[in-house]
Amino acid sequence: MEDESPCNPLFDIPGLKDIKETPDIVKKIRWESTPRMVMEPRYLQNKEDLEKLKEIAGYMFYIETQCEPPALMLMKVGQTDIASTVGIIQEIPPELIERAIENPVDKPENGMYAITEEIKEWLKKALGV
Repeated sequence: MEDESPCNPLFDIPGLKDIKETPDIVKKIRWESTPRMVMEPRYLQNKEDLEKLKEIAGYMFYIETQCEPPALMLMKVGQTDIASTVGIIQEIPPELIERAIENPVDKPENGMYAITEEIKEWLKKALGV
């Protein structure tokens, strides 16, 4: 059976070109969201919880280390506990990913690392934002 994990480049998920050509995705990227923020248990118990969900809903780039080599991924984050990987950026220089893992900007969550300022700058230039 073929490996259909998002880390497998044969798995057909959007790449940089596809993401760049989808303005709906680009305008909803949450540059400040981190995997830890997304993975925190979220319950709609009060107004503050609902506001928190609204703030992180959209799209978030992260580094997935559960594959070899680690990969820069795009996750769609809903206003509920639903989140799914929807893109992979294979064009990024591997040294940017390596530096982000070696010097994390936030505590990793389930093997997922937040992107660094250096990666954000690279992505914004590559996406034309």
